Formats: sequence, C-alpha cells, structure tokens
Amino acid sequence: MAAKLWLIVGCMAALLASGCGYSQSNNYDGKQQGNYQWHSLYRQDIRTVAVPIFRNKSYTRGIEFQLTKAVINYMESSTPYKVVSRDKADTILEGEITNVRSNTVSVDSHTTLPQEQSITVNVSFVWKDLRSGKILAQQKGFEQDATYFPTLGESSYVGKQTGIEKLAMAIVQELQADW
Repeated sequence: MAAKLWLIVGCMAALLASGCGYSQSNNYDGKQQGNYQWHSLYRQDIRTVAVPIFRNKSYTRGIEFQLTKAVINYMESSTPYKVVSRDKADTILEGEITNVRSNTVSVDSHTTLPQEQSITVNVSFVWKDLRSGKILAQQKGFEQDATYFPTLGESSYVGKQTGIEKLAMAIVQELQADW
C-alpha cells in the first residue's frame, strides 16, 4: 500500500515539474520566450488611430457614414486602440467603398416575390503609421455580404446594416498584429 502511495506521489511530482511550455508576454517584440506565446492580438506599439469618413464611390447614399461609425464602434469596443483626430493619432485608417450590390437569392415559386436577398459591400482600405509612413495593412476589393428576408418583414436597410457591421468587424480584425 505504501509503495502505491509513493508511486502516485512520484507521478504527481513529475507532472508538476514538467510544465506545459506556455509562457506569457505582455510586450510585442516578436521574441519567442518558450514554445508558445501569450500576448494581445493587436500591436502594442500603437495606441491611437484616426478614422476619417470612408470615401464612397458607390451609388448608395449615406453608407460611408454608417460604415465609418461601425468601424469606430467596433474598434473602440474590441481593441486596445483609441480613435482620435488625425493630428493626435499614431496611425490612420483610410478607406473607400467601391461597390454596393444587391442580389436575389431565392424567390417564391408561386408569386415570384423575393424570399431571400443578399447585399454585398466592397471596400478598399489602408492602415498607415503616421510616425514612420509605413503601411501596416492594406486590402483592395475587400468585401462582405449579408442576407435578409423581405418575406419576413426585413427591409433592405436591415441587410445593409448587417453587412456593414460584419464588414466593420472584418476590417478591424485585419488590424491584428502579424503572427
């Protein structure tokens, strides 16, 4: 009985001594301290971002204001970055809405009324460090789509707003630090 107890204690001690290889780092310097890293998904050398109103090359009026507001809201709620004016910012995120299109996905076979529709918003953006002039992230033809159901009482506004919110989230996720 005593031998089994010593065997269990010995196994537990070996497990505790071995560890799992994780290390924690609060700074983003790219140095690997162990087998795994634990730090923010976002760059630690940037504190502030300027987000001017996106330019709009599409024929959909007002969408540039909705997208800019959604990007700012998502950025401030889910990243360590603070949105400030250009003269106080470390970086700037500039974008342009190039196309907004709506498509019918399915129709009622009896009435030919649209049952499901989609809206696709296409944007290009550049995230630039104002201190060094370096481009931190850039995407052209970046798009997001959302579906809505007119037969359930959803208007195109619902689809457009859902698409904008998904696009804002995707844009902000592109601002994550390089792995």
